[in-house]
Amino acid sequence: MQTNASHANAGVQAAEAALAKAALNLKYTEIRAPFAGRIGKSNYDVGSLVGPGSDTLATVNSLDPINVTFQVEEARYLTYLQNVQRQINELRADLSLRLPNNTLYTESSAINFADSKVDESMGTISLRAEFPNPDGLVLPGLFVNLIIESEDKELMSMVPQVAVQENQLGKFVLVVDKENLVSSRVVKLKRRINAMWVVESGVDDGEKIIIEGLQKVRPGIVVNPVQKIIDRISGTISALAMQDQDIK
Repeated sequence: MQTNASHANAGVQAAEAALAKAALNLKYTEIRAPFAGRIGKSNYDVGSLVGPGSDTLATVNSLDPINVTFQVEEARYLTYLQNVQRQINELRADLSLRLPNNTLYTESSAINFADSKVDESMGTISLRAEFPNPDGLVLPGLFVNLIIESEDKELMSMVPQVAVQENQLGKFVLVVDKENLVSSRVVKLKRRINAMWVVESGVDDGEKIIIEGLQKVRPGIVVNPVQKIIDRISGTISALAMQDQDIK
């Protein structure tokens, strides 16, 4: 009787071990992501046999927050650190994104990473900014333009790219004065914003410049100007509407 009882107990223990192993294997059939996100296309259907040698089952992307990686020229990076004497993650600036459809994504952001080395082939250093993305609008892999604006803002004039010409003296525009006399004005330009150039010097706010028919005019002649408006984003030129518009 004792022998039968021993065999029975051994059988129970073996069954319990098999049950524990089955329960463990069952847990391996369910994969839980360690973060919230959105799953992409599944590479396997239900019932497919997978194992350690299988390809990626699916990819889960974290969407909120989302990081934007960009590069800065090494000279600019060093100049910033020397001038402000603070770390790059303490950058005091307004960061925003321009999406591919030319709309602004204006969630607040902060720089959360600066690489510890310079890319020797490009002469740049990689930085990363973190943006809240509660609606999942900005997707991983999306190409965006990062706009960094200093908190100490300064009003400056802008001129359309199509109005800027270049000769041996540098970049210039054709200006029309109050007597409709055309003159050439050398301009010093800063950064480009879509279809416009920011003017550091050479043109004052409110001055009229020629944006069409540049090949037909020259300095010193009198013209009969027609006011037009230009879209700052696309550069499209159109006739002046009756309501107030920005005249370029």
